[in-house]
Amino acid sequence: MARITKEYHVRKNELLDTAQELFFTKGYKQTSIESIIKKIGVAKGTFYYYFKSKEDLLDKLTYKMSKKILEEVKKIVEKDDLNAIDKLNQAYAVAGSVKLENIELLRVLLKAFYNDRNLFFRHKMFMSSMEILAPEFSKIIRQGVNEKVFNTPFPDEAARLIFEIANTFSGKIPQLIMDLDKNPENLNEVEKEYRVYENAIERIVGAEEGTVEIVNRNILKNFSEKLNM
Repeated sequence: MARITKEYHVRKNELLDTAQELFFTKGYKQTSIESIIKKIGVAKGTFYYYFKSKEDLLDKLTYKMSKKILEEVKKIVEKDDLNAIDKLNQAYAVAGSVKLENIELLRVLLKAFYNDRNLFFRHKMFMSSMEILAPEFSKIIRQGVNEKVFNTPFPDEAARLIFEIANTFSGKIPQLIMDLDKNPENLNEVEKEYRVYENAIERIVGAEEGTVEIVNRNILKNFSEKLNM
């Protein structure tokens, strides 16, 4: 059967969607490049035209989710009726909502990235997210400085630092969350880790203590239940 030539972005998205489906059903480690191209009916060279490796493909899936988060965060940043603190808290809230909507992909990412052998790819994932989202967080911080609810002379650097610190927390929190079904007491530790991160953000942007809320306990439980289904 003759192969059908498709536009670049159409074929690329087809590969991404097919890989994502196989990752969900078979698992990331169990899904080979051969199984992806076989399901679509393309040559191996076609795969490597779009992606350097299976890890690169997974990185592109992460990028798609980050872009969706960016779309939602931008809507919040552009609102005229919210102060900077509300915008910051809502930005984290919508990011969490997008992750919940893509819980299957997130499960794949956590299992694939959160082990010692994939530290490089995990770091790359966070660097990509930072490059995409930090400029919008910088706008929120600048607004907060103008409103005198934040106090920092370096809004751009503060935004990047918030993401860099998140990368530090990223090694522990996902594993605790993934183990919640076996160790429900982990919820207290996860909540504590988020409180520490919130406090760090408040200090970085010069906000009053207790004003930044990334996530609450009920959302954490809901997130954990969906992740461990």
